Amino acid sequence: MLALTKAMARRLPIVRGLLNHRDAVLVEPHQRVAAHSHSPVRSSTPERKTPPNDRPQLGEYSKTATHEDIYYCFRLLLGRNPNPEEWPGHSSRVGEDLENVVSSYVTSQEFAARGLLKKTYQENIELAHFPNFSVFASIDDLAVGNHVLIGRSYDPRIAAVLSRRVTPGMAVVDIGANIGYFTMLLASFVGPPGLVVAVEPNPENVKLLEASRRVSGFDQVLVIQAAAGRHTTLLALNVSYSNGTTSELPSESNAIFASRPVPCFALDSILPKDRTFDLIKIDAEGAELNALVGLLRTIERDRPVIVSEFSPGMLPGISQCSGPEYLRFLIAKGYRIAVIEEDGFENGFEDDVDGVMEAYLHSGVDHIDIIATPT
Repeated sequence: MLALTKAMARRLPIVRGLLNHRDAVLVEPHQRVAAHSHSPVRSSTPERKTPPNDRPQLGEYSKTATHEDIYYCFRLLLGRNPNPEEWPGHSSRVGEDLENVVSSYVTSQEFAARGLLKKTYQENIELAHFPNFSVFASIDDLAVGNHVLIGRSYDPRIAAVLSRRVTPGMAVVDIGANIGYFTMLLASFVGPPGLVVAVEPNPENVKLLEASRRVSGFDQVLVIQAAAGRHTTLLALNVSYSNGTTSELPSESNAIFASRPVPCFALDSILPKDRTFDLIKIDAEGAELNALVGLLRTIERDRPVIVSEFSPGMLPGISQCSGPEYLRFLIAKGYRIAVIEEDGFENGFEDDVDGVMEAYLHSGVDHIDIIATPT
């Protein structure tokens, strides 16, 4: 930790000041920290680039609080810099249990007054019109809505693939439909003879999705407010902007009361039985394997094309599998894998798991998109 402290001090002038002068803060609250900012929100249209070489070399994780930890509790949780009068008292907690220190800020009245835990990102909603459909979105939704409203498009790579693969009359499933941009795009492709089943656990997203469906006049869209998983159960929903992850409900009753339970279904049990599904689009924030396991009967019967987000960093925590294991699952079911490039080109890797992983590592971002086609 000493090496980390010194490294941080060299990079952040304000932290260096705090380390050298524990009893005073050397900057005013309006001054900005000259440091790299790393947004916690994953962009759905990432820029492919070589992994940066200036990432901090972090040492072993410590469970005790440092000066930097306390300073950033102010900056990130309270939304300000500590003032000179309060810094001596707060900095005296250096060396205490980190969870206890962070908890004291999270449970403070000042943090509660910011209302960060109550933000739904459903304000400032606008209707974006596209050639064949419309989508309701919020400018405050930095995950998806902002891209739709400002960029007037969303993940053109995937749109290009879907435009080639989806034709009128098809039945498709959109797992992790989010606010419904791709659901509406798919509905415009399949037309009234077709069917789009949109599966989305976040009730706030479902409101936007259903409103978009009605404004667009798409009776061919069926919206299911649920998570897709291995079996029928209840899960806890955790939301960051319009993106969200699901996990098992906590075991303690108090934690259950504080959670956001959502129903989860194995989609084999609820999809219409009178349709043959031609394509599955899935972006489930790490729950991709869980969802596909619950769709095995449909996959084995209909042999649909599968367009999937591939995020090896999220799969272990949600689906309890590694990136290579997810790829091998698809290959074992009789699929060949291709990586979707920036221009929508499908770069075929067949059953070359190592090749796909190399493409992911070379991308320099937290996820890529793949397409699995039946052999």
